[in-house]
Amino acid sequence: MLFDTAGFQRSLPLTGAAARTLHLNRHLAEAGVEVTLLLCDLNPRSRPTRRWPFPVRYLSYEAVYEETSPLTAQMKELAPEVLVMSNTQLTVRYGRALADTAGAALVYEMHDDEAAVARTIGKAEWECRQAAVLQAAAVATADAVVAFTRRDADLATALRATKVHVVPCGVEPGPTPVREQKTPGSAAFVGNLFYEPNARAAAFLRTRLAPALAPRGGSVDVYGRYPRALRTLGIGSTVRLHGPVPDLPSALSTAQVGLAPLDSGGGMKLKVLQYMAAGLPVVGTAEAFAGLPDPGAFALVSTAPSMDDMPALVARLQDDASLRRRLGAAGRRLVETEFSWATAAGLAQNAYRAVRDVPGPATTPAVGAGYIQKLAGQKPYWLHEWRTRRELTMGETPSSTNGREHPVLARLASEIDCARHAAESALDTVFDQAAIVGYGGRSMVFLSKTAVLKIYTHRPAERARREIIGLRLAARVPALRVPEVLGHDDVEGALSWVAATRLNGAAPDNIHDTNETRALGEVAARLHSLRADTLTELPAFGRNIRPLDQDAHPVRVRLSAVLDKTGPDQRTACVPGFVHGDYSARNLLLTSDLAPGVIDFEGCGVGCVYEDLTNLYVQNCLIDGRSPTLVLTGYEDESSRLGGLSNVDARHLLWHTARYFRWVLQWAIEIDTTLADQVIALAPGVLDALEAEGTPRL
Repeated sequence: MLFDTAGFQRSLPLTGAAARTLHLNRHLAEAGVEVTLLLCDLNPRSRPTRRWPFPVRYLSYEAVYEETSPLTAQMKELAPEVLVMSNTQLTVRYGRALADTAGAALVYEMHDDEAAVARTIGKAEWECRQAAVLQAAAVATADAVVAFTRRDADLATALRATKVHVVPCGVEPGPTPVREQKTPGSAAFVGNLFYEPNARAAAFLRTRLAPALAPRGGSVDVYGRYPRALRTLGIGSTVRLHGPVPDLPSALSTAQVGLAPLDSGGGMKLKVLQYMAAGLPVVGTAEAFAGLPDPGAFALVSTAPSMDDMPALVARLQDDASLRRRLGAAGRRLVETEFSWATAAGLAQNAYRAVRDVPGPATTPAVGAGYIQKLAGQKPYWLHEWRTRRELTMGETPSSTNGREHPVLARLASEIDCARHAAESALDTVFDQAAIVGYGGRSMVFLSKTAVLKIYTHRPAERARREIIGLRLAARVPALRVPEVLGHDDVEGALSWVAATRLNGAAPDNIHDTNETRALGEVAARLHSLRADTLTELPAFGRNIRPLDQDAHPVRVRLSAVLDKTGPDQRTACVPGFVHGDYSARNLLLTSDLAPGVIDFEGCGVGCVYEDLTNLYVQNCLIDGRSPTLVLTGYEDESSRLGGLSNVDARHLLWHTARYFRWVLQWAIEIDTTLADQVIALAPGVLDALEAEGTPRL
């Protein structure tokens, strides 16, 4: 199959046509058909051959649209029995010659009535006529046509197709959905908003549907990529633009209703099948249900002019749980029995088998052939779409700043790309390709000139929430700079992200600089000055100390014994307050003319403030070699000035240090041997000081 698109992000489809290409051919391959996809995408550097379920050969734009000899060579090498093409222009331009080169039958996969679509979205009549001429030529040059719906098959027959087969779109039904309603009154719309019919639908949601639902507490979640011009749809309204999500069923699990307010478009609407697979009742126009039998069994169909009745239909479903369940169950049954990708692949396999024995086309587009070839030589519409996005890094394989691919980047590449694309669309900016990988791969940081994007890969929703609350709380602290939150999103089925402004400054790196070392303590004291009544939304901070393994390291055994002995007294000495969670020099930004800056709040919470002093003591004093006296003096002086802790309890600090060591050795021995070795070397001295009589020395 030859497919040209701007619709893939690695092997993750972002458009309906791309999704059909992936899923239909995957099921064909699983059925034993030898499938090779010749893919022309403007993501040539994302070559995830291991992620595709069948062989994929990437072709450059030039090989498909300009100098096509490499494409011809590929066809001769592959020598397929059937060549499937869905691009009308390319089918007319060289589909016949390409198929003949390999001795293959040519199948034109007709996605819709292109003239009708052009007309419904307001194209000029001459453009509609051109579309009709090109599509008639594509039908005439092919050995067979595959259409999605009976309506489009009838058009192909009227255009004198040699043979016509109907192979509808499908969906992966997956497990029976569990409706975990988290957002009462929410409705969902899925679509690539670069496609004009979907953009028109989104405008309807913003201007007509959302205002009608707002007084009822309703909202609309939109999933799919969108251009910068449509960012305003999600500003100051109950329409939320989320960008593409890698796990759409999980995202749809939070909705009550699936929306398809389509006044134009053609072919079959994959979004409707996705709603049905998720067990959602659907509200849409008659056009939205093309190719589906008896829409009234699983949907409420808008029949009023300009979709004036759609708000009332959505409200009816939101108010009637029984009707929602009945329609949702009926739609689910239909996709399970008739509209799965496996069923569609069976029909496609029969069509391809049949076309191998069909003689060439009975007619060829001889009349006006020069004019037709001129039309076929025009640049593809998706090329303009792609170039106007100004997102040149989209779809390239993320890499870490050290040039080596981190395992988390490799495993979650598509998910990270989706989150980055959503953030870039929401903020109208482009982030660097290289990722700064957080410790343990728990987060990925991407930079632009003015913003920082953090994508969370470990407990994403929780970490994003802590980051946002922590930044907003710390922004209240005088004489302290923190990034300002520019945007964020947390949606089921996708990684959470937070974007914030970049701070000027550099992390303090001179361990002998007295002012820098004191500043570490002073800034911690300022963070800890946040009043308890401001921390009500912040989750608790804690380190999960697991029971000892039977073969635990001797240092872990001693740490556990000492902690068990000293724990009852030391727990009563804890000082509750704001905890940054990863406070050390690396998360401090100093510059001569501005207040100190603090970053990285994803681990913050409410706990004992000694947790931050412990991080500071271990990382910057015991390991880096800074003076603990200077650090703690700076803390005590600033804290006393702010009415806080004026005297640090050395024994309590050592107890927290022992707990920190005990926690680190649960995991560092396997994933960070350098840190584990440092802790094993430091622990005996800390424990000796903790158990000593009198005031311990740090």
